[in-house]
Amino acid sequence: MIYSFLIVRGAKMPLSAMHWGSAVSIHYFVAEFLQAERYNAAGFLPPTEMRIVDAPNLNDPIENHYRLRILYYFRAHLLGEVPPDTQWFEVQYLTDRELSELHAVSRCGWENPTDPSDHNELAKVAVRKPIKLDELPADWKRIILWGHRREGPFTILEGNKRLTAYASTLPSPGLRIPVLVGISPTPCLWHFEDAPRKIANDLWKVPSLWPQFSL
Repeated sequence: MIYSFLIVRGAKMPLSAMHWGSAVSIHYFVAEFLQAERYNAAGFLPPTEMRIVDAPNLNDPIENHYRLRILYYFRAHLLGEVPPDTQWFEVQYLTDRELSELHAVSRCGWENPTDPSDHNELAKVAVRKPIKLDELPADWKRIILWGHRREGPFTILEGNKRLTAYASTLPSPGLRIPVLVGISPTPCLWHFEDAPRKIANDLWKVPSLWPQFSL
C-alpha cells in the first residue's frame, strides 16, 4: 500500500526548517486545545458559557484560570503528563513533506499489538487503523505536537484522528496548516522516545478529579 503523504513533489523538508514564531503562553495553548475539542466542553457547559471557549480573552486571568479548569476536567490525565517546562510555538506550516516526523500518541491505544517497534509512525498507523477523512485540513482546528527538539520527532497530542484520516486518504487533498508545537527536554509519558515514567497519573486517587464540574 502506498502512503498518501509520500506522494509529494520535491525533497523532504523538516519541520525545523519552517517558520517558528516566538514562544506563546500556556494560556494560548489551553485556548487552542479547548477550541480543538469544543465538543467536549459543549457537553457540559451551558451555551451561555461557551463564549469563553469560542472568543477567549487571554488578557483576563480569571478567564484563563476557568479555561484551564475546563480543559483539565476532561483532559487532566493527558495534560498531567505534559512537562510543565514545555515551551509552545506556533509553526508555519505543516505540509505533506513533514508528516514522516509525526507519531501518534504513545500508550493510548494506537500501538501495533504485534509489533510495537514501529513507534506509532503516522504512516504505519494509517495503514493499520485507517479513518475516513470527514473534514479538509483547511477547516481543522489546531493540531498540537510535542517533542524534545525542533528537529523532531514529534508526538501528536491533539489531532491524532484527523492526521490519521488524512494519511489514510488517497489521493492526498494537500496539507498546509499552522500547528502548535511544544518543546521540552523533560521526559513525557506520551512520547515514544521516553520510558513510561509518570508525572501525575499515579498520584491521583480517583479516576476523575472533579466528578461534578464546578468553579
